[in-house]
Amino acid sequence: MIDGHATSPRWQAAGTRTCVLPVGSTEQHGPHLPLDTDSILAEFFGRQIASALDAALLPTLRYGTSLEHTGFRGSISLRPETLMQVIRDLADEVERQSFTALIVVNGHGGNHCLVPVIRDINRADRGVKILLVQPGSFCDPALAREGRGADFHAGEWETSLMLAIRPDLVGSDRTDMPVQEEAHPLGQADLTTFGLGHLNPAGVIGQSSLATPDKGQAIVASVLENIVPHLQDRLHRLDESRRYAGTGGIALRQMTADDVAAGMRLVREAGWNQTEEDWQLFLRLSPGRCFVAVADARVIGTVTSLGYEGEMAWISMLLVDPSTRRMGIGSRLFDRALDAVVGCRTIALDATPAGQGLYARRGFEPRFEIDRLVTGHLPPPDGDLPSEVKPIAEEDWPAIAALDRPIFGADRTPVLRALWARAPRLAWAQVREGRLTGYCLGRAGSRYIQLGPVVAETTEDALALCRASMHGLAWQAVVLDVPAFQPALRAWLEGVGFSRQRSLLRMALSRTQDQAALAPQLRRQCAIAGPELG
Repeated sequence: MIDGHATSPRWQAAGTRTCVLPVGSTEQHGPHLPLDTDSILAEFFGRQIASALDAALLPTLRYGTSLEHTGFRGSISLRPETLMQVIRDLADEVERQSFTALIVVNGHGGNHCLVPVIRDINRADRGVKILLVQPGSFCDPALAREGRGADFHAGEWETSLMLAIRPDLVGSDRTDMPVQEEAHPLGQADLTTFGLGHLNPAGVIGQSSLATPDKGQAIVASVLENIVPHLQDRLHRLDESRRYAGTGGIALRQMTADDVAAGMRLVREAGWNQTEEDWQLFLRLSPGRCFVAVADARVIGTVTSLGYEGEMAWISMLLVDPSTRRMGIGSRLFDRALDAVVGCRTIALDATPAGQGLYARRGFEPRFEIDRLVTGHLPPPDGDLPSEVKPIAEEDWPAIAALDRPIFGADRTPVLRALWARAPRLAWAQVREGRLTGYCLGRAGSRYIQLGPVVAETTEDALALCRASMHGLAWQAVVLDVPAFQPALRAWLEGVGFSRQRSLLRMALSRTQDQAALAPQLRRQCAIAGPELG
């Protein structure tokens, strides 16, 4: 813990993102307690909280709104709007210094304006969130309540606390509030109309003569026993979801062309490689099966699904805005995508480590691992084009479709032809003895040129296709997603400067597909089209 006695270098070195601000008041507390009683109590509990949470303790704000104590000399009050602005300024400062949680420990029940200003700041979903606590509300209500009538200012409860914390500041001239026998006596709620002097000219509401140090110690123990776990829980909740509204008001709807810009924003925030053309491909080939999550008319999540002849569906592009993650939005989007492809024999996807748990809970099972291999500067080719490869032509498509279907598990010719149309210079076919035995496609991404899918009967054929596709890409950034069962291709790519960036896991929810029967065909899959396309 660090506090206001620490130097600026120590504050700079502290790693905590939580700080504590005690807020008190300067107001009369009868003839036996000092003007700064509320500030003393706020600072005491603030220090205990900061120590328990290893947080930073700010100096106590010793003035609050004490308008109800008008008439008692020494009672100095800020206007409510002044205190509210002070809280706004302090929130700006701690946010600027990268604190993400500010715990305001309120020692004065009259600081009512703290509630609306803190609520307003939190509602804005800024980088800092504020937790407001009043220590007295965390105490067992049975403690220090022997006296009759009201007890909320300088009485039994508050005096007992001061006897436990600062007995040197408690005077001997204790006084009690006379028990009111009126039919309609004034109470705490009347302080908006009548100052505290109307309730008791001595300024005490309660029976201070009943206060003892033991009662004060019991109050301290009760407060700390309850307030620290409460704050730990609230900080954990903020870690789970920082949006003030939680998931309230978030709606799912079909994605439209107008949402592409928002989709690209999420792609950039995630560091992914897709382009506007990719989004448009999803919308063109799978209308009605792409969805967005929206909050306040702003897209905060996406998911896409492609269906292939009712045989197979591919789910991808599950993206959630960083500010709304861990709120179940990804699960809702994924379930909507699943509903859109219900009835397909197989549903597949390529999962990042972050998403694998979600998919496993929905019944998806692992199939094989995929390594993403990247290079920022592809070296120039070391030879001529391989002799048995040629650019893909229109007449090759029946053979490509026939070769690809058993490997992918469904006819995805529309997707493959779309990739060919976007980047024909990256599209090559392997021909041996007049028979097409492999092919390679590619496309430009927002960060890398993506090569894939690469389908070939042998590793040598796969290398030839990759070399042909890379022939005009010297010094450019290139990525391939290579199944783990292609170690020779991976070794060759690493030999020409590629390195592993991350791993993916092919997962599938299959009703009838025999994986053992598919294994020989899968071996021909040398590189996938990318996790968004499979």
